[in-house]
Amino acid sequence: MRDTAVIIMAAGKGKRMKSNLPKVLHNLAGKPILNYVLDTVDQLEVKRKILIIGYKSDKIRELMGDKIEYVEQKEQLGTAHAVLQTKKLLSGFKGDVLILSGDVPFLTVKNLKKLLEYHQANNFFCTLVSTVLKNPKGYGRIIRDKKGEIKGIIEEADLSTDKKKITEINSGIYCFNKEKLFQALEKVTTDNKQREYYLTDTVKILLGEGLTIGNIIIKDYSEILGINNQLDLADASQKVYQKTLQNLMLQGVTIVDPNSTFIERGVKIGQDTIIYPFTIIEKGTKIGSNCFIGPYSHLIDADIGKGVRVWASIIESSAVKEGANIGPYAHLRPETVVEKGAKIGNFVELKKTIMGEGSKASHLTYLGDATIGKKVNIGAGTITCNYDGEKKHKTVIEDGVFIGSNNSLVAPVKLGKDSYTGAGSTITEDVPAGNLAIARSRQTNISGWRKKKKEDKS
Repeated sequence: MRDTAVIIMAAGKGKRMKSNLPKVLHNLAGKPILNYVLDTVDQLEVKRKILIIGYKSDKIRELMGDKIEYVEQKEQLGTAHAVLQTKKLLSGFKGDVLILSGDVPFLTVKNLKKLLEYHQANNFFCTLVSTVLKNPKGYGRIIRDKKGEIKGIIEEADLSTDKKKITEINSGIYCFNKEKLFQALEKVTTDNKQREYYLTDTVKILLGEGLTIGNIIIKDYSEILGINNQLDLADASQKVYQKTLQNLMLQGVTIVDPNSTFIERGVKIGQDTIIYPFTIIEKGTKIGSNCFIGPYSHLIDADIGKGVRVWASIIESSAVKEGANIGPYAHLRPETVVEKGAKIGNFVELKKTIMGEGSKASHLTYLGDATIGKKVNIGAGTITCNYDGEKKHKTVIEDGVFIGSNNSLVAPVKLGKDSYTGAGSTITEDVPAGNLAIARSRQTNISGWRKKKKEDKS
Protein backbone atom coordinates (compact mmCIF):
# COMPACT_ATOMS: atom_id res chain seq x y z
CA MET A 1 0.00 0.00 0.00
CA ARG A 2 1.05 3.57 -0.64
CA ASP A 3 1.94 5.86 2.24
CA THR A 4 -1.05 7.58 3.86
CA ALA A 5 -1.38 10.79 5.84
CA VAL A 6 -4.46 11.31 7.98
CA ILE A 7 -6.01 14.74 8.43
CA ILE A 8 -8.61 15.12 11.18
CA MET A 9 -10.74 18.25 11.07
CA ALA A 10 -11.43 19.66 14.54
CA ALA A 11 -11.24 23.44 14.13
CA GLY A 12 -14.88 24.41 14.57
CA LYS A 13 -16.74 25.50 17.66
CA GLY A 14 -19.83 23.44 16.92
CA LYS A 15 -22.45 26.19 17.21
CA ARG A 16 -25.34 23.76 17.51
CA MET A 17 -23.86 22.34 20.73
CA LYS A 18 -24.71 25.71 22.39
CA SER A 19 -21.51 25.46 24.42
CA ASN A 20 -18.26 27.35 24.90
CA LEU A 21 -16.35 24.06 24.86
CA PRO A 22 -15.04 22.89 21.46
CA LYS A 23 -17.43 20.27 20.14
CA VAL A 24 -14.79 17.56 19.82
CA LEU A 25 -13.91 17.88 23.52
CA HIS A 26 -17.40 17.10 24.78
CA ASN A 27 -17.52 13.97 26.91
CA LEU A 28 -18.93 10.91 25.16
CA ALA A 29 -19.49 8.10 27.68
CA GLY A 30 -16.28 8.84 29.54
CA LYS A 31 -13.89 10.38 27.04
CA PRO A 32 -13.84 13.27 24.54
CA ILE A 33 -15.46 12.69 21.15
CA LEU A 34 -12.12 13.37 19.46
CA ASN A 35 -10.42 10.55 21.36
CA TYR A 36 -12.66 7.97 19.67
CA VAL A 37 -11.43 9.15 16.28
CA LEU A 38 -7.79 9.20 17.38
CA ASP A 39 -8.06 5.71 18.89
CA THR A 40 -9.33 4.44 15.54
CA VAL A 41 -6.57 6.18 13.58
CA ASP A 42 -3.96 4.70 15.92
CA GLN A 43 -4.97 1.26 14.62
CA LEU A 44 -4.15 2.23 11.02
CA GLU A 45 -0.68 2.00 9.50
CA VAL A 46 -0.23 5.62 8.45
CA LYS A 47 2.85 7.83 8.01
CA ARG A 48 1.44 11.12 9.27
CA LYS A 49 -1.36 12.18 11.63
CA ILE A 50 -2.41 15.83 11.49
CA LEU A 51 -5.09 17.55 13.56
CA ILE A 52 -6.60 20.79 12.28
CA ILE A 53 -7.47 22.98 15.24
CA GLY A 54 -8.96 26.45 15.58
CA TYR A 55 -11.54 27.37 18.20
CA LYS A 56 -9.92 27.24 21.66
CA SER A 57 -7.00 25.33 20.17
CA ASP A 58 -5.08 25.57 23.45
CA LYS A 59 -7.59 23.26 25.15
CA ILE A 60 -7.20 20.65 22.42
CA ARG A 61 -3.40 20.86 22.55
CA GLU A 62 -3.52 20.48 26.32
CA LEU A 63 -5.57 17.30 26.04
CA MET A 64 -3.74 15.68 23.12
CA GLY A 65 -0.16 16.69 23.94
CA ASP A 66 2.54 15.89 21.40
CA LYS A 67 1.18 12.60 20.07
CA ILE A 68 -0.09 14.26 16.89
CA GLU A 69 0.91 17.06 14.50
CA TYR A 70 -1.11 20.29 14.57
CA VAL A 71 -2.17 22.84 12.00
CA GLU A 72 -4.17 25.87 13.08
CA GLN A 73 -7.04 27.31 11.06
CA LYS A 74 -7.14 30.78 12.58
CA GLU A 75 -10.27 31.78 10.64
CA GLN A 76 -12.99 29.21 10.11
CA LEU A 77 -13.66 29.86 6.40
CA GLY A 78 -14.84 26.39 5.46
CA THR A 79 -13.68 22.79 5.18
CA ALA A 80 -11.59 23.32 2.03
CA HIS A 81 -9.81 26.25 3.67
CA ALA A 82 -9.15 24.04 6.71
CA VAL A 83 -7.50 21.27 4.69
CA LEU A 84 -5.51 23.81 2.69
CA GLN A 85 -3.76 24.84 5.93
CA THR A 86 -1.93 21.48 5.88
CA LYS A 87 -0.30 22.13 2.47
CA LYS A 88 3.02 23.38 3.87
CA LEU A 89 3.23 20.60 6.46
CA LEU A 90 2.67 17.96 3.76
CA SER A 91 4.89 19.59 1.13
CA GLY A 92 7.38 16.73 1.14
CA PHE A 93 4.84 13.94 1.56
CA LYS A 94 4.06 11.60 -1.34
CA GLY A 95 1.03 9.32 -1.18
CA ASP A 96 -2.63 9.54 -0.24
CA VAL A 97 -4.48 11.74 2.21
CA LEU A 98 -7.29 10.32 4.35
CA ILE A 99 -9.62 13.07 5.64
CA LEU A 100 -11.76 12.46 8.71
CA SER A 101 -13.99 14.57 10.95
CA GLY A 102 -13.23 14.90 14.64
CA ASP A 103 -16.91 14.61 15.54
CA VAL A 104 -17.59 11.20 13.94
CA PRO A 105 -16.69 8.77 16.74
CA PHE A 106 -18.00 5.40 15.55
CA LEU A 107 -16.22 4.92 12.24
CA THR A 108 -14.59 1.48 12.30
CA VAL A 109 -11.05 0.49 11.48
CA LYS A 110 -12.49 -2.23 9.21
CA ASN A 111 -14.24 0.28 6.94
CA LEU A 112 -11.31 2.69 6.89
CA LYS A 113 -9.01 -0.10 5.75
CA LYS A 114 -11.58 -1.07 3.14
CA LEU A 115 -11.65 2.55 1.92
CA LEU A 116 -7.85 2.78 1.65
CA GLU A 117 -7.51 -0.57 -0.10
CA TYR A 118 -10.32 0.18 -2.58
CA HIS A 119 -8.94 3.64 -3.32
CA GLN A 120 -5.39 2.45 -3.94
CA ALA A 121 -6.27 -0.76 -5.80
CA ASN A 122 -8.25 1.27 -8.36
CA ASN A 123 -5.90 4.26 -8.48
CA PHE A 124 -8.76 6.70 -7.88
CA PHE A 125 -7.88 10.35 -7.42
CA CYS A 126 -10.59 10.64 -4.76
CA THR A 127 -12.72 8.05 -3.01
CA LEU A 128 -15.59 9.26 -0.86
CA VAL A 129 -17.80 7.52 1.68
CA SER A 130 -21.57 7.87 1.61
CA THR A 131 -24.63 6.31 3.21
CA VAL A 132 -28.41 6.43 2.84
CA LEU A 133 -30.66 8.09 5.43
CA LYS A 134 -34.44 8.11 5.64
CA ASN A 135 -34.19 11.66 6.94
CA PRO A 136 -31.13 13.27 5.29
CA LYS A 137 -31.83 16.79 6.54
CA GLY A 138 -28.68 18.68 7.47
CA TYR A 139 -26.33 16.68 5.26
CA GLY A 140 -24.82 17.29 1.85
CA ARG A 141 -26.28 15.06 -0.89
CA ILE A 142 -24.51 12.83 -3.40
CA ILE A 143 -25.51 13.81 -6.94
CA ARG A 144 -25.50 11.02 -9.53
CA ASP A 145 -26.35 10.86 -13.23
CA LYS A 146 -28.78 8.43 -14.83
CA LYS A 147 -26.04 5.80 -15.02
CA GLY A 148 -25.47 6.09 -11.28
CA GLU A 149 -22.10 7.79 -11.66
CA ILE A 150 -21.21 10.47 -9.09
CA LYS A 151 -21.40 13.97 -10.56
CA GLY A 152 -20.77 15.96 -7.39
CA ILE A 153 -21.85 16.84 -3.86
CA ILE A 154 -24.23 19.65 -2.92
CA GLU A 155 -24.40 20.98 0.62
CA GLU A 156 -27.77 21.20 2.37
CA ALA A 157 -27.91 25.01 2.24
CA ASP A 158 -27.44 25.02 -1.54
CA LEU A 159 -29.93 22.28 -2.45
CA SER A 160 -32.81 22.96 -4.80
CA THR A 161 -36.22 21.69 -3.70
CA ASP A 162 -36.14 18.60 -5.91
CA LYS A 163 -32.66 17.57 -4.78
CA LYS A 164 -33.65 17.74 -1.11
CA LYS A 165 -35.45 14.45 -1.76
CA ILE A 166 -32.13 12.68 -2.35
CA THR A 167 -31.41 10.32 0.56
CA GLU A 168 -27.78 9.43 -0.17
CA ILE A 169 -25.62 11.70 1.96
CA ASN A 170 -21.96 12.66 2.04
CA SER A 171 -20.16 11.46 5.18
CA GLY A 172 -17.27 13.94 5.00
CA ILE A 173 -14.82 11.04 4.85
CA TYR A 174 -12.48 10.97 1.86
CA CYS A 175 -9.26 9.52 0.53
CA PHE A 176 -7.41 11.76 -1.98
CA ASN A 177 -4.35 11.60 -4.14
CA LYS A 178 -2.28 14.20 -2.29
CA GLU A 179 -1.06 16.18 -5.33
CA LYS A 180 -4.49 16.37 -6.97
CA LEU A 181 -6.13 17.31 -3.64
CA PHE A 182 -4.06 20.46 -3.16
CA GLN A 183 -4.34 21.43 -6.81
CA ALA A 184 -8.13 21.22 -6.51
CA LEU A 185 -8.18 23.10 -3.20
CA GLU A 186 -6.51 26.09 -4.86
CA LYS A 187 -9.45 26.27 -7.30
CA VAL A 188 -12.27 26.18 -4.71
CA THR A 189 -14.33 29.39 -4.48
CA THR A 190 -16.99 30.72 -2.11
CA ASP A 191 -19.75 30.72 -4.69
CA ASN A 192 -22.41 29.35 -2.36
CA LYS A 193 -25.02 30.57 0.09
CA GLN A 194 -22.75 30.25 3.13
CA ARG A 195 -19.81 31.99 1.41
CA GLU A 196 -17.46 29.26 2.56
CA TYR A 197 -14.74 27.19 0.88
CA TYR A 198 -16.33 23.74 0.65
CA LEU A 199 -14.15 20.63 0.56
CA THR A 200 -16.98 18.95 -1.36
CA ASP A 201 -16.26 21.24 -4.33
CA THR A 202 -12.96 19.41 -4.90
CA VAL A 203 -14.95 16.40 -6.10
CA LYS A 204 -16.65 18.46 -8.80
CA ILE A 205 -13.31 20.01 -9.79
CA LEU A 206 -11.61 16.61 -10.16
CA LEU A 207 -14.55 15.24 -12.16
CA GLY A 208 -14.37 18.31 -14.41
CA GLU A 209 -10.77 17.40 -15.17
CA GLY A 210 -11.84 13.92 -16.23
CA LEU A 211 -10.27 12.23 -13.21
CA THR A 212 -11.78 9.07 -11.71
CA ILE A 213 -13.71 9.21 -8.43
CA GLY A 214 -14.46 6.15 -6.29
CA ASN A 215 -17.21 5.60 -3.75
CA ILE A 216 -17.94 3.28 -0.84
CA ILE A 217 -21.46 3.12 0.55
CA ILE A 218 -21.61 2.10 4.21
CA LYS A 219 -24.84 0.30 5.06
CA ASP A 220 -24.77 0.99 8.79
CA TYR A 221 -25.38 4.73 8.70
CA SER A 222 -24.85 5.09 12.47
CA GLU A 223 -21.14 4.47 11.90
CA ILE A 224 -20.62 7.70 9.98
CA LEU A 225 -23.05 10.10 11.62
CA GLY A 226 -21.48 13.12 13.28
CA ILE A 227 -22.42 14.59 16.64
CA ASN A 228 -23.92 17.99 15.99
CA ASN A 229 -25.86 18.88 19.14
CA GLN A 230 -26.51 17.82 22.71
CA LEU A 231 -29.27 15.43 21.61
CA ASP A 232 -26.84 13.61 19.31
CA LEU A 233 -24.31 13.46 22.13
CA ALA A 234 -26.81 11.92 24.55
CA ASP A 235 -27.90 9.33 21.96
CA ALA A 236 -24.30 8.42 21.17
CA SER A 237 -23.40 8.11 24.86
CA GLN A 238 -26.37 5.83 25.46
CA LYS A 239 -25.22 3.54 22.64
CA VAL A 240 -21.73 3.27 24.11
CA TYR A 241 -23.02 2.61 27.62
CA GLN A 242 -25.50 -0.03 26.46
CA LYS A 243 -22.85 -1.86 24.43
CA THR A 244 -20.50 -1.86 27.43
CA LEU A 245 -23.23 -3.20 29.72
CA GLN A 246 -24.14 -5.93 27.24
CA ASN A 247 -20.53 -7.12 27.10
CA LEU A 248 -20.30 -7.20 30.90
CA MET A 249 -23.55 -9.13 31.26
CA LEU A 250 -22.33 -11.71 28.73
CA GLN A 251 -19.26 -12.13 30.97
CA GLY A 252 -21.43 -13.02 34.00
CA VAL A 253 -22.02 -9.64 35.63
CA THR A 254 -25.56 -8.91 36.84
CA ILE A 255 -26.81 -5.44 35.87
CA VAL A 256 -30.13 -5.02 37.68
CA ASP A 257 -31.32 -2.11 35.50
CA PRO A 258 -29.23 -1.26 32.42
CA ASN A 259 -31.31 1.86 31.81
CA SER A 260 -30.10 3.50 35.03
CA THR A 261 -26.54 2.18 35.15
CA PHE A 262 -23.55 3.92 33.53
CA ILE A 263 -20.29 2.02 33.14
CA GLU A 264 -17.47 3.30 30.95
CA ARG A 265 -15.45 1.26 28.48
CA GLY A 266 -12.41 -0.43 29.97
CA VAL A 267 -13.97 -1.10 33.39
CA LYS A 268 -13.28 -4.69 34.48
CA ILE A 269 -15.83 -6.54 36.64
CA GLY A 270 -15.68 -10.14 37.89
CA GLN A 271 -18.47 -12.65 37.46
CA ASP A 272 -21.36 -12.90 39.92
CA THR A 273 -20.94 -9.27 40.90
CA ILE A 274 -24.24 -7.40 41.06
CA ILE A 275 -24.49 -3.76 39.97
CA TYR A 276 -27.57 -2.05 41.33
CA PRO A 277 -29.42 0.90 39.71
CA PHE A 278 -28.22 4.51 39.66
CA THR A 279 -24.56 3.50 39.79
CA ILE A 280 -21.77 5.19 37.81
CA ILE A 281 -18.47 3.38 37.28
CA GLU A 282 -15.74 5.28 35.47
CA LYS A 283 -12.68 4.17 33.52
CA GLY A 284 -9.74 2.67 35.36
CA THR A 285 -11.98 0.83 37.81
CA LYS A 286 -11.49 -2.88 38.52
CA ILE A 287 -14.05 -4.87 40.53
CA GLY A 288 -13.62 -8.44 41.69
CA SER A 289 -16.16 -11.26 41.71
CA ASN A 290 -19.14 -11.64 44.06
CA CYS A 291 -19.37 -7.94 44.89
CA PHE A 292 -22.46 -5.83 45.51
CA ILE A 293 -22.13 -2.32 44.08
CA GLY A 294 -24.83 0.31 44.55
CA PRO A 295 -27.45 1.52 44.37
CA TYR A 296 -26.42 5.18 44.13
CA SER A 297 -22.67 4.56 44.05
CA HIS A 298 -19.97 6.34 42.02
CA LEU A 299 -16.61 4.64 41.46
CA ILE A 300 -13.72 6.45 39.76
CA ASP A 301 -10.43 4.64 39.10
CA ALA A 302 -11.21 2.31 41.99
CA ASP A 303 -9.67 -1.09 42.72
CA ILE A 304 -12.27 -3.28 44.40
CA GLY A 305 -11.46 -6.78 45.69
CA LYS A 306 -13.65 -9.88 45.86
CA GLY A 307 -16.81 -9.92 47.94
CA VAL A 308 -16.88 -6.19 48.64
CA ARG A 309 -20.12 -4.32 49.41
CA VAL A 310 -20.31 -0.68 48.29
CA TRP A 311 -23.62 0.94 49.13
CA ALA A 312 -24.54 4.50 48.07
CA SER A 313 -20.94 5.74 48.28
CA ILE A 314 -18.20 7.51 46.32
CA ILE A 315 -14.78 5.93 45.81
CA GLU A 316 -12.03 7.87 44.00
CA SER A 317 -8.60 6.45 43.07
CA SER A 318 -8.64 4.13 46.07
CA ALA A 319 -8.37 0.41 46.83
CA VAL A 320 -10.86 -1.68 48.78
CA LYS A 321 -9.69 -5.18 49.65
CA GLU A 322 -11.58 -8.45 49.85
CA GLY A 323 -14.69 -8.60 52.03
CA ALA A 324 -14.69 -4.94 53.07
CA ASN A 325 -17.96 -3.08 53.56
CA ILE A 326 -18.40 0.52 52.40
CA GLY A 327 -21.33 2.84 53.11
CA PRO A 328 -23.95 3.98 52.93
CA TYR A 329 -22.91 7.57 52.20
CA ALA A 330 -19.18 7.04 52.61
CA HIS A 331 -16.55 8.94 50.61
CA LEU A 332 -13.14 7.42 49.91
CA ARG A 333 -10.89 10.13 48.49
CA PRO A 334 -7.69 9.45 46.51
CA GLU A 335 -4.86 7.29 47.89
CA THR A 336 -7.03 5.51 50.41
CA VAL A 337 -6.67 1.78 51.08
CA VAL A 338 -9.32 -0.18 52.95
CA GLU A 339 -7.88 -3.53 53.93
CA LYS A 340 -9.55 -6.93 54.04
CA GLY A 341 -12.76 -7.15 56.08
CA ALA A 342 -12.72 -3.52 57.20
CA LYS A 343 -15.90 -1.47 57.53
CA ILE A 344 -16.39 2.15 56.50
CA GLY A 345 -19.90 3.14 57.49
CA ASN A 346 -22.45 5.93 57.33
CA PHE A 347 -21.10 9.40 56.55
CA VAL A 348 -17.44 8.46 56.90
CA GLU A 349 -14.79 10.21 54.81
CA LEU A 350 -11.28 8.89 54.28
CA LYS A 351 -8.46 10.76 52.53
CA LYS A 352 -5.00 9.31 51.87
CA THR A 353 -5.61 6.83 54.66
CA ILE A 354 -4.85 3.15 55.20
CA MET A 355 -7.63 1.38 57.11
CA GLY A 356 -6.27 -1.84 58.55
CA GLU A 357 -7.68 -5.34 58.23
CA GLY A 358 -10.86 -5.83 60.26
CA SER A 359 -10.92 -2.22 61.49
CA LYS A 360 -14.14 -0.19 61.70
CA ALA A 361 -15.23 3.40 61.36
CA SER A 362 -18.95 2.95 61.43
CA HIS A 363 -20.32 6.48 61.37
CA LEU A 364 -19.78 10.24 61.25
CA THR A 365 -15.99 10.26 60.96
CA TYR A 366 -13.21 11.99 59.02
CA LEU A 367 -9.82 10.28 58.74
CA GLY A 368 -7.18 12.07 56.68
CA ASP A 369 -3.47 11.28 56.24
CA ALA A 370 -3.80 8.40 58.69
CA THR A 371 -2.34 4.91 59.00
CA ILE A 372 -4.66 2.65 60.98
CA GLY A 373 -3.74 -0.85 62.07
CA LYS A 374 -5.74 -4.06 62.39
CA LYS A 375 -8.94 -4.45 64.45
CA VAL A 376 -9.15 -0.78 65.38
CA ASN A 377 -12.50 0.68 66.42
CA ILE A 378 -13.06 4.35 65.54
CA GLY A 379 -15.90 5.87 67.57
CA ALA A 380 -18.61 8.04 66.03
CA GLY A 381 -17.73 11.68 65.50
CA THR A 382 -13.96 11.12 65.42
CA ILE A 383 -11.76 13.32 63.25
CA THR A 384 -8.06 13.54 62.50
CA CYS A 385 -6.93 17.18 62.64
CA ASN A 386 -4.32 16.75 59.92
CA TYR A 387 -3.87 20.32 58.64
CA ASP A 388 -2.19 23.09 60.61
CA GLY A 389 -2.87 25.81 58.05
CA GLU A 390 0.38 25.19 56.17
CA LYS A 391 1.20 21.48 56.18
CA LYS A 392 -0.54 18.12 56.40
CA HIS A 393 0.50 15.82 59.26
CA LYS A 394 0.05 12.09 59.83
CA THR A 395 -1.88 10.20 62.45
CA VAL A 396 -0.75 6.66 63.28
CA ILE A 397 -3.13 4.31 65.09
CA GLU A 398 -1.64 0.88 65.83
CA ASP A 399 -3.40 -2.51 66.06
CA GLY A 400 -6.24 -3.02 68.51
CA VAL A 401 -6.78 0.63 69.45
CA PHE A 402 -10.22 1.74 70.65
CA ILE A 403 -11.06 5.39 69.89
CA GLY A 404 -13.96 6.76 71.94
CA SER A 405 -16.76 8.75 70.36
CA ASN A 406 -16.31 12.41 69.47
CA ASN A 407 -12.52 12.40 69.54
CA SER A 408 -10.23 14.92 67.86
CA LEU A 409 -6.81 13.46 67.06
CA VAL A 410 -4.45 16.40 66.50
CA ALA A 411 -1.66 15.31 64.15
CA PRO A 412 1.15 14.52 64.21
CA VAL A 413 0.18 11.97 66.81
CA LYS A 414 0.60 8.24 67.45
CA LEU A 415 -1.66 5.91 69.42
CA GLY A 416 0.14 2.75 70.53
CA LYS A 417 -1.10 -0.81 70.27
CA ASP A 418 -4.18 -1.72 72.31
CA SER A 419 -4.52 1.81 73.71
CA TYR A 420 -7.86 3.49 74.45
CA THR A 421 -9.15 7.04 74.39
CA GLY A 422 -12.09 8.36 76.36
CA ALA A 423 -15.15 9.80 74.65
CA GLY A 424 -14.96 13.52 73.97
CA SER A 425 -11.16 13.65 74.11
CA THR A 426 -8.86 15.94 72.16
CA ILE A 427 -5.64 13.95 71.79
CA THR A 428 -2.60 16.16 71.23
CA GLU A 429 0.17 13.86 72.48
CA ASP A 430 1.22 10.30 71.71
CA VAL A 431 -0.58 7.57 73.67
CA PRO A 432 1.67 4.67 74.80
CA ALA A 433 0.63 1.09 74.07
CA GLY A 434 -2.03 -0.26 76.42
CA ASN A 435 -2.76 3.17 78.00
CA LEU A 436 -6.09 4.96 78.37
CA ALA A 437 -5.96 8.63 77.35
CA ILE A 438 -8.61 11.04 78.57
CA ALA A 439 -8.22 14.62 77.42
CA ARG A 440 -11.23 16.65 78.47
CA SER A 441 -12.00 19.12 81.24
CA ARG A 442 -13.76 17.83 84.34
CA GLN A 443 -17.51 18.50 84.33
CA THR A 444 -18.66 21.28 86.63
CA ASN A 445 -22.35 21.72 87.61
CA ILE A 446 -23.13 25.31 88.68
CA SER A 447 -25.93 25.31 91.22
CA GLY A 448 -28.70 27.89 90.78
CA TRP A 449 -27.37 29.11 87.40
CA ARG A 450 -30.78 29.17 85.68
CA LYS A 451 -32.45 31.11 88.52
CA LYS A 452 -29.64 33.66 88.58
CA LYS A 453 -29.89 34.14 84.81
CA LYS A 454 -33.59 34.98 85.09
CA GLU A 455 -32.95 37.47 87.91
CA ASP A 456 -30.23 39.20 85.88
CA LYS A 457 -32.70 39.80 83.03
CA SER A 458 -35.37 41.34 85.27
